[in-house]
Amino acid sequence: MVNKTILVVEDEVLVARDIQSRLTRMGYEVLSIASRGKEAITKALDLRPDLILMDINLRDEMDGVEAAVQIRLSYDVPIIFCTAYSNDETLERAKISDPYGYVLKPFDNRELEINIEIALYKHRTEKDLSATRRRLDATLTNVSDGVIAADLSGEVYVVNPVAERITGCCRQKASLMKLRDIMKLECFEPGQKSVDFSESLAYLNEHVTGMRQYLIKDNGVRVPIELSVNILDENLSNLIVITFRDISQQLSYEETIRKNAFFDDLTELPNRSLFVDRLDSSLNRRKRDRKPEDFAVLFLDLDGFGVINDGLGHDQGDALITEIGLRIINTVRPDDTVSRFSGDIFAILLDPVEGVTGAITACQRILQSIEEPIELGGTVVNIAASVGIVLNHGNYRTGDEMIRDADNALHRAKLDSKGGYVIFDNEMYRDAKKYLDRKSGMQQALLDSTFEVYYQPIVDTYTGVLTSMEALVRWPHPVEGMVSPAEFIPIAEETGLILPLGEWVLRSVCNQIKDWNDSGFDDFRVAVNLSARQFENNIPGLIGGILDETNIDHSSLGLEITEGVAMRDVEHIIRMLEELKDLGLNISIDDFGTGYSSLAYLKRFPLNTLKIDRSFIMDITDNPDDREITKAIIGMGQNLNLKVLAEGVETSSQLEILRRNGCDFIQGYYYSKPLPATEILPFLSNRQLIGERRLELIA
Repeated sequence: MVNKTILVVEDEVLVARDIQSRLTRMGYEVLSIASRGKEAITKALDLRPDLILMDINLRDEMDGVEAAVQIRLSYDVPIIFCTAYSNDETLERAKISDPYGYVLKPFDNRELEINIEIALYKHRTEKDLSATRRRLDATLTNVSDGVIAADLSGEVYVVNPVAERITGCCRQKASLMKLRDIMKLECFEPGQKSVDFSESLAYLNEHVTGMRQYLIKDNGVRVPIELSVNILDENLSNLIVITFRDISQQLSYEETIRKNAFFDDLTELPNRSLFVDRLDSSLNRRKRDRKPEDFAVLFLDLDGFGVINDGLGHDQGDALITEIGLRIINTVRPDDTVSRFSGDIFAILLDPVEGVTGAITACQRILQSIEEPIELGGTVVNIAASVGIVLNHGNYRTGDEMIRDADNALHRAKLDSKGGYVIFDNEMYRDAKKYLDRKSGMQQALLDSTFEVYYQPIVDTYTGVLTSMEALVRWPHPVEGMVSPAEFIPIAEETGLILPLGEWVLRSVCNQIKDWNDSGFDDFRVAVNLSARQFENNIPGLIGGILDETNIDHSSLGLEITEGVAMRDVEHIIRMLEELKDLGLNISIDDFGTGYSSLAYLKRFPLNTLKIDRSFIMDITDNPDDREITKAIIGMGQNLNLKVLAEGVETSSQLEILRRNGCDFIQGYYYSKPLPATEILPFLSNRQLIGERRLELIA
């Protein structure tokens, strides 16, 4: 059996490939894929496929409907529209090309196969009808559509088995009846014109194709059918041929498609698409009203949902989401829209609302409802939510703008105080815009390799000789100049850009060490800071690979982690650090004393060095508490056989106290600020030179 050939017209590459893969698995042969209307016409006429799957909305001067019309003018081929749009205007335009099906995205394979088979069969049937007008009874006995043939007086000649089943009228009985008694039809939609076989059939001088009607059986049952009527004008007689099929199952499929397109599978709440549609409708109504009322959008995110989902399992997590959806629905008004926007985020459209007070009141009711205990699988849990609120006073043009600002307000609510709400203001917009600008700028800087690595010397407390350096990433912005790491590093952490940035720093440092080694400088170490996000991946594998690429001595690279990173997932971090230590790397714990690390855990970390945070060094000469804390950290490091490094040293008085208490290494402006690689060369040439350097020389 030769596979049926299909031409796919789709301008989204990934979608086209997915459709091609599906069709191939179904046993069809995809002759080609076209992405533009004119290209579709050319390929259709050249390749002559058995069927065309056509996307309506093509990024071209000619859309799918116009392309379909042009194709069918020259080549009789069934065309099924495959699109994500189902509005009345789109459907009405699609009709002009006499489509053989209309499949809404997203669709399942069975639905698509059924539509293709129906279209292919229907097309073949219609061609057979044209070629075999005088042999209707023999030809139509086994077709899947119901077929009735009659003359213009209504006398019935042919009723095939499918028509018998759909109408409930057997062939023998039908031969004694008029067509009007068998095909009693009602409109399928309000305002639709129906086919009336009770009148003179001579008025049916135009073909009827694909009209949906209700067939009324003798027992009163209404059967939805899709109907086509053709007048066969013969020399000896005129025949009317009616083909129809029961579309009950198809209507069920279409309803399922619509539900999948606009409703969430889990909660059966409106999904993002339907929410946006209703939000746009609210905006459009406000534009038309002379005295528009306010309305509000609330973005709600469950606090700690991930812990519950991971701890109790995804089934209980789904049950929690469903219960929260019900609680919100029962709290708001029937005309308000509650949507499961994504994951554990819900969007609520309050329309109308009495200003800010009304929005806050509704929000408080929702939060109070959510905070009631919930039983999940025998376990009672308490959960809170954070909410971002945006109010429309007529100042928004699109729903996307309101959604953007509600999301920004939610983000602020999550940062400020979980379990509460934040109302959007212009400052949040400015912050969000700056955040996006920073993110975009960092992405471009990574592509252009415009980040730089500076190096701050670390010296022996007693000899003043350079022993190592700390690598610090710097961002010279093309417009703003140097951007503070305190500003861009947190954004890199939050967005995940810290991963490519961290890898770039590691590779840059190792290449710089290699360059210095090749110039005759060695016996020093460069320390690189690692972030928590980097430990989510295989950081030992990454660093090991870079060391192999650059072929430097492993002992010349050091790594620094903060107490916060170390205590995030202790067992996982310890395993990672042990692998890094096995590579021969020196490992320091940075900003020591500011975190919450336990000494019991600290002893288990494979560390070489403790770095005392600069906040203790800053007031060490004037604050007895800071002086005692620093002394205690140095003593603890010595007891654990760790080297101790103080950072932020700026004065000789600070240096003297640290030297007197046994601190091993010093880092700070007293010796040198962070410098570009070229300015470090004098210190590598004469290690003692740094001991002569003073704050006044570099201020």
